[in-house]
Amino acid sequence: MEFLNKVIFVSKKLIMEDGKIYFDNYFAMVNSVTDDALVVIKPNGEEENLPKDEDFYDEADEGLYELDDGTSHEDPDYIGEFIIYENDVAYAKFKDEH
Repeated sequence: MEFLNKVIFVSKKLIMEDGKIYFDNYFAMVNSVTDDALVVIKPNGEEENLPKDEDFYDEADEGLYELDDGTSHEDPDYIGEFIIYENDVAYAKFKDEH
């Protein structure tokens, strides 16, 4: 997969220790690729490191992608889906459900 200067639809699912689930979805442009990470630029201008492992990403189908906040992007290059646990307790409690 070629990531540099590509747009990724990032979909994060944060699972809290109390079982609450939060979502963080946004479009990010890959600014650089290091040995360990994809360095992306988030919509607010901040840089963020995403895992470089291609197993986290799928090629996006063509079309218009719209987020709940009204943000949209036509034909992003990839979709990156991530499950993040608040801590080890949350992981132990909910890893089999997700």
